[in-house]
Amino acid sequence: VLCTASAITTVGAVNVGKSKNEESRTQPRSSNTRSPDNGVKYQQYSSHLQDPSLYAKPSLRQRLMNQVLQGRHNLPTPRILTPQDNLFQTRPMRKGLQQRQADERKLQGIQATLIQCARANDRPCVESNMQVVNELLYGKGVSMQAREEFLVKYGCTPYSKDILDRILALSFVKSSRNGNTHHRGIIDIGAGNGQWSRALSDRAKELFENENVGEHQKNHNQKQQRIVDIVAYDDGSEIPLNTKIYHDLTQPARDYFYDVENRGGVEAVGLLKNRGRVLLLVYPPPGPMALDVVKNYVRFPENDLVVFVGEGVGGANGNEELFNYFKEGSREVGEWALLECMDVPNVEGGGKGFEKVFIFKRLQKNVDHLNAS
Repeated sequence: VLCTASAITTVGAVNVGKSKNEESRTQPRSSNTRSPDNGVKYQQYSSHLQDPSLYAKPSLRQRLMNQVLQGRHNLPTPRILTPQDNLFQTRPMRKGLQQRQADERKLQGIQATLIQCARANDRPCVESNMQVVNELLYGKGVSMQAREEFLVKYGCTPYSKDILDRILALSFVKSSRNGNTHHRGIIDIGAGNGQWSRALSDRAKELFENENVGEHQKNHNQKQQRIVDIVAYDDGSEIPLNTKIYHDLTQPARDYFYDVENRGGVEAVGLLKNRGRVLLLVYPPPGPMALDVVKNYVRFPENDLVVFVGEGVGGANGNEELFNYFKEGSREVGEWALLECMDVPNVEGGGKGFEKVFIFKRLQKNVDHLNAS
């Protein structure tokens, strides 16, 4: 229910068709888009991730302060996660869950009225009560049209330029052999209509176009290394928008959607062509799907960066086993470090969720600092 379009769907899609002249321009966005060599911005963030001095477990004093202040005292980042870390159970998250439970009780009270309206074929009554439902789910004053437009542009969770830039920065690495920067690739699992992949691709293109293109074209080999390679997968089971309305020939598809391959996430992360990529999980469904994807992803040593966008324990995404997996680590996989935790922007139609952008790095088991206290 938390990531759905309005019950009374407003048809915001317009069939624009394609002429022969614009056929190539309106094809689904290629997963290979040249990106900027954004100098220090990209290189510094990604190239230092192997530096052991970055990571440490929170001190006893920091942990005690965090517990006493119920999560209002922020622990440092980057940091190695421990079983005691309350990253996924902060005070705002707990308050959000309590409010959601209260809203669910109100929704149950409206259900009987809606049934009566439907039986009487009273459309105004249905629409009036569905607006109340819409506000309970997505916030006061949020219209059904606003919710629909939000889902078209963002999918289930909104992004910002800062978030897109950080994900792009994570996916650039500096070669230890020749010092050149290259893009390791991004794999977007559970991508829906691919709004986040499209936004990342468009943002990379925007940054590239602001660069001196002539400098990039001086060296063909360097130009080939500046490729943003984004692949997106979804099995089609949890897409909130009506695919019969929002099909490939509609304006929203042209403006916001991406070329998404119909394939399960567990299978996709195991493909040879997808190894070494940054794993992007945006608003995965509740249940084991996200954990199964992460576990299959880390079977390969080159896979070590996960961007999880969603709610914490008790929320709408993943399950408690997923969050324990990040906090506890394992002998086979190693420990996990939290590189950063970012807030998602507050956008009209975005709902009353409490998602965050969690950026995790799997630490190699042979790094000396893992045994530090």
